[in-house]
Amino acid sequence: MRRYILALICGISLSLSFGFASDGTVYNFLSLPNSSAVSALGGANVSLQNKDVTMAVQNPALLGLADDRSISLSYFNYVSDVQYGSALYGQAIDSLSWWGVGFTYLNYGTFDAYSEYDVNEGSFSAGDACLSAIYARRLFRHFIAGLSLKPVYSYIDNYTSFGLAVDLGANYYLPDYDFSAGFTVRNFGVQIIPYEDTRENLPCDVQLGVSKRLAHAPFRFSLTYDRLNHWNLDYVKDGSLYDATETGISSDYKRSVSWGNMLLRHFIVGVEFLPSKNFSLMAAYNHRRNEEFSMDNIGSGSGFSFGGNIKVYKFSLGVSYAIYGPSGNVLGISLSSSLNSFRKSDSAHTAGIDL
Repeated sequence: MRRYILALICGISLSLSFGFASDGTVYNFLSLPNSSAVSALGGANVSLQNKDVTMAVQNPALLGLADDRSISLSYFNYVSDVQYGSALYGQAIDSLSWWGVGFTYLNYGTFDAYSEYDVNEGSFSAGDACLSAIYARRLFRHFIAGLSLKPVYSYIDNYTSFGLAVDLGANYYLPDYDFSAGFTVRNFGVQIIPYEDTRENLPCDVQLGVSKRLAHAPFRFSLTYDRLNHWNLDYVKDGSLYDATETGISSDYKRSVSWGNMLLRHFIVGVEFLPSKNFSLMAAYNHRRNEEFSMDNIGSGSGFSFGGNIKVYKFSLGVSYAIYGPSGNVLGISLSSSLNSFRKSDSAHTAGIDL
């Protein structure tokens, strides 16, 4: 049975990876980092084994490596005062399977509404929300597969939309070597009810990553390959920086991105300093973010992100600071705990099994 499940997951993952490699234009909040740790590590990580239940949003298979009966809350002050947050809970079913449930929301705030004749018609608001039902199961000793089902709701003024997304994930973890590898197909799905008449694509993303802790030093490195299903990550898709018919600039003026630069845009590099079990520091570099948000002659540090985590009593507090641009930095806060830690008995088991 395990072999059949594994073959099914691989087949679906491959078909999704190469059959639906399109740019997402709706529900893009699904691609935002869901915790301070993920934000500090560059915005995406599908391989990190840190017993944090929030990693199940990045890769549903990582739910099997989280502490049992864990709960986590996260809040982000995003660009231009946009705010979003998430909540997640996960626990073990038995020694081989786990379930979890999560909720993510994003509030764009309130806007002034004007007609085409520049007449003020009051105000309107916009927001997004997503539920997550997550299941993970160990198929082999070091291999866990996971699935997440995500109904999505979005509204802009009187326009509403409903969609359904699916995440598929796998994790291979070798505890003796502190090595973890992850693979996910995220946000594959369909916009069931569009805002108007035209259905739009979801931000389907295929990701591959590895994490390795050094044997004799308190450092762990992560390397994530983002957008495996789409090579061209330039925001100017046709190669032209300007439209000659609108700007009067010659169409001979082209922007070009070298093969090496495009390759680097797919990679996110992260490092953690782990001097103890109760404290850690994190930093990362996202080259795509640097290329898209940096400005000429303005030093901003775009693409870099930093964070830290400290455990006090039975709670873990994480903080992150991601630099998007000269005036577009993002602050994130996460608070998590395992309900098992509040038991009087100190014999509470964790979600994993003895490897």
